This record gives sequence, C-alpha cells and structure tokens, in this order.
Amino acid sequence: MKKVAMAVLVLGLASISWGLGRPVINREDISLKAGPTNPGEKLSLVWVESYVYPKVVREERVVSLGVRTASKVASVRASFDFAEESVDLTSHNGMQWGGAYRIPDGAEAGLHLVRYAISGKKGSIQRTVDFFLEKDTALAHKGATAFGGEVYSSSGWPLTITSTCSALVEGLPRILYPGQSVTGISKIPWYKVIFEDGEEGWVSSSMVEEPLEEFYGLGCKAYRLGDYSAALSHFKNALAIDADFARAHFGMARCYFSREEMDASYRCLKEAIRLDERDIEFKVLASALAKEYSKIAAAKSKARRYHEAIAAYQKVLDLTPSSASAWIALGKSYNRLGFAREARNAWREALRLEPENRQIYALLKIKLPADKRSVKRPAADKKTVSLPKFVPDRNISPVLADDSLEVIKSSRTRKGTRIETALRSVLTLTKSLGTQVVEKGWDTKKKGDKFLVRYICEQGQGVIEAFEWLVDIDSRRVTAHNDNARVLM
Repeated sequence: MKKVAMAVLVLGLASISWGLGRPVINREDISLKAGPTNPGEKLSLVWVESYVYPKVVREERVVSLGVRTASKVASVRASFDFAEESVDLTSHNGMQWGGAYRIPDGAEAGLHLVRYAISGKKGSIQRTVDFFLEKDTALAHKGATAFGGEVYSSSGWPLTITSTCSALVEGLPRILYPGQSVTGISKIPWYKVIFEDGEEGWVSSSMVEEPLEEFYGLGCKAYRLGDYSAALSHFKNALAIDADFARAHFGMARCYFSREEMDASYRCLKEAIRLDERDIEFKVLASALAKEYSKIAAAKSKARRYHEAIAAYQKVLDLTPSSASAWIALGKSYNRLGFAREARNAWREALRLEPENRQIYALLKIKLPADKRSVKRPAADKKTVSLPKFVPDRNISPVLADDSLEVIKSSRTRKGTRIETALRSVLTLTKSLGTQVVEKGWDTKKKGDKFLVRYICEQGQGVIEAFEWLVDIDSRRVTAHNDNARVLM
C-alpha cells in the first residue's frame, strides 16, 4: 500500500467540537483515549489524548486522526492493523497533531485499530484507539440535514484557503496555499472540495473561509427585490454550510410566507424559533402566520371539517401559545367531534390565560366567581371603548425626561444596533405583514430612583403594546423592563 500523507490539520478535540462556533461533532461519535503518561514510559507528558473520528465509519470511509499533548513532541505517526505502512500526522505547534485518512476499499468491515507512535527527544510512546468500519455502501449524503428531515443541497460554494495545508486526493497529498480558491461540496469536520482543475479531495474546515454571511446577504437582497426563488436558493446555500443558522431559516420562512406557501413557512419558522426563541422578528412573523392559519381553521370549521380545523388551530398555538381565542376555538372543534376531555382541557388553558372571560366559564359550565361577577364592565359596543391617553408625568422635569429618552434612543442592543433603529425595523416589519399598528409615541414616568421610558403602540382593536426600559440618568445605564424590550435587546 502506498504511503498516504495527511490531508488536513486538525486542531485538537476541543477545536473540532467547538472551533466552528457550534458543535459539529458529538463527543459520543469520537473514539478517544486520554490521560497522563505512566512513570515507566520513555516520554513524560502531563496529558496526552489520541482519537479517531468517527468511531463508526460509514459511506465516505474517511476518518479524522488526531493527537493532542500538553507539551511539544517531535512527530506523530499513525498505523492501521490492515496496512503495512504508517502515515505522518502534521502540526502547527508541536502539540496538536492531526490529519485525515481514506480507508482503502479492501479493508474488511469490523473492528480496527489505529496505533499512534508519539516521538520526542527522549524516546517515543504508543497509544492505540479502536474504531468500527461498517460494510461499504453507496454514498447517500449530499447535503446538510435541516429541520423536519429536509435536505438542503448545493452545487457548491466558493471557499478560500486561509493557511498552508495539505489536502487528501485519492490517497495522496496536495499542498494548498493561502488565498487559493476551491469549491466546497460537502462538510463534516472537514470539507470535500472540488479543485480548480476538477479534482476532488478533502481539506480541514478550519483552513477555509466560508461564504455564510455572503449567501445570507444575497438572500436578503433578493427577498427585498421580490425575487423569492433566488432568495430561497441563497438561503439554502447558507443552510448547506450551517444547518443551525437561525436567520437563514427565518429568511426562507419569509419567502414562503410571501409566496403564500404557509406550511413551508411554518416549518422553517418553527426551526428558526427553536434555534433563537428571543428574536422579535421571528415572533412578528409567527403572529402574522398564526392569523393566516386562524383563517384556514375557521373556514375548515365552518365547512364542518373539524379534524382539519384542529390541525390548523394547533399550528396557531404552536406559533402563538398565549392566544386564548385559539384555545377556545380548538376546544369547540374537539367538542363537535365528541372529544369532551380534550375540549375541556383546551378551555381550561384558555381560562388560565383569560381568567375573567365569561365565555370560557359558560363553555366549562362553571359559575363565574363572585369577585368577577361584581366587576362592572363597559358595554360591548366598540364605540364606547376609549383608548387610554398617554401624557408625560408632570412630576418629572422636562430636562430629565428628555435626557432619559435620549439615553434610550442612543443605547444599543446586543447586536450593536441602536434601540431606536431596532424598534423602527420591528414596527416596519410588523406593518409590512399586514398587522395594523397605531404608534402612540414615547412616554416617560418616574419609577423609584429611575425613569421608566416606554414606546407605546396600539395593535389591532384597542390592544396596547409597549416596549419598556428603566434608565439610570447618572450612570446612563439601560435595563429592559418588560418582555417586548428584552426580546428587542
């Protein structure tokens, strides 16, 4: 068998697990041996760990090899029980050694060993790690798996080599240099790539610059231009690189929503919210999508297709779990199908959200508590409903009120965006999705030794929403005071 040089530089176990900003490898998938050397061994090392990834080799038949030591060593070689010759690992600092190796087709399925010979000035030590080779099957994986079992594939994306390294091409090394371009076609802890001359090989994902943000930016630009097909293509490319990129899932959800493909929008948005449940733009789209599903559910219920109505109401509640009206409607659909227990559970959830709602007490056939019966309520006629007036607190000096408001406007969110700009973006997005919003403006009140600054708006029929912050004028410190403000920050 020919000697095989290592294709990539692997920067240790911790780097593999977290170096890309997310856990691309589960520790359960690594065959690892770690600990200090024994007193009788020729090398004295405080810590040495050796590993093979994956410990169960399938389809691609490529393994990542690595040794990590607490102090520098001169060389590391790896040999296999099914091959006569050893292969050299590479390192950039003498402590983190790695490479990739393609198992030859002739290797039998079953348990195999990698023996690492770790050499220093005073001698060498050996570490043995096992792995399991499954029976070779045709390559099935063509992209990164995303939410719901969907697979986002790509014809490839441009990568730029960042450091001198070697790639594995048909079991032989190929040296790559900084600035060299390759095309990525799949990614594990390394990339399978196509070179400019058409050859295919493997290169460490830590050695390339990924166009993740570029694809996302192109997707956003295409979305703004109304080219939803192009936008979806760009977002899918971003997800092929990073399946956990929440904003790319959100971008796809917006595209599908604009194309009135509600189920596709729902799937993508649910994944975006799973990855980042605090993003306020996700919540705005969730509210708009829930309204569409509410219309669908109401139409199904009117047509006496209650099973379909229940499915639609459940999606409404997935998106907006605090919607008492959806819980009420869901209960009615269950009740019409004869599912009394499910109906009562839905109505109890609605009652938890709106404990003074007389309709829910009637549905549950329980008496309204005495303290709630005695409360006087305005007439149901919408014309009698008056919105509260928001006026500045007269106990606050106009100068202090202006100062506290200026502190809020100039402060920034965790993403570095000015609060005033972020707030404007959210309101613009909300309106663009068809939600009626009447902006009431800023309001400042004294609260203890701080100032409560609010931006108030009316959403829908008299529903008042506010973004609230507490401001310490002396320290100019800003603290989010309610959920809306916390999500915005």
